Amino acid sequence: MKKIILLLLILIFTGCGSRKVAIDKLSIKKDSVVEAKITVTTLEKKEKVDSTNIFTTVDTDEITITPIDTCKNIVVNGKVYKNVILRIKKTKSNTLYTNKNKVSETKLKDSVATIKTTKTETSESKSKQVHKSASYSWIIWVLLLLLILYILWRNKRRLLMWF
Repeated sequence: MKKIILLLLILIFTGCGSRKVAIDKLSIKKDSVVEAKITVTTLEKKEKVDSTNIFTTVDTDEITITPIDTCKNIVVNGKVYKNVILRIKKTKSNTLYTNKNKVSETKLKDSVATIKTTKTETSESKSKQVHKSASYSWIIWVLLLLLILYILWRNKRRLLMWF
């Protein structure tokens, strides 16, 4: 009887390898605000100058020689004319035309833009670590089985009486 109680106590206190589990939860929250300010200023100037100068000079020399009598001689500028009516017309014309146009154009463009961006990022990670130590309980079970077989072999006469 003492042997059976001893066997039961050994079975009760013999356990499998222990197992430890460690679970870590990690939560990371990132908030970021980005503000961008854009300023565009454009100044555009156009100047257009248009000038016109026209200078015209007209010289006209007009000589009219009309004969009156063919017997008389006339000398004009070293030329000899006989019995004529001489008409000399000199015309000189100077024309000056000046035109100056100045066109000035100015454009100003101004714009301001502001961009705000808010970004929230949440990341969660979960890690599970299992630590299992080596279990040698199978050796105790084999020894226990051998012990039971030995006790049965030794007491085989008593067991055969019951059957």
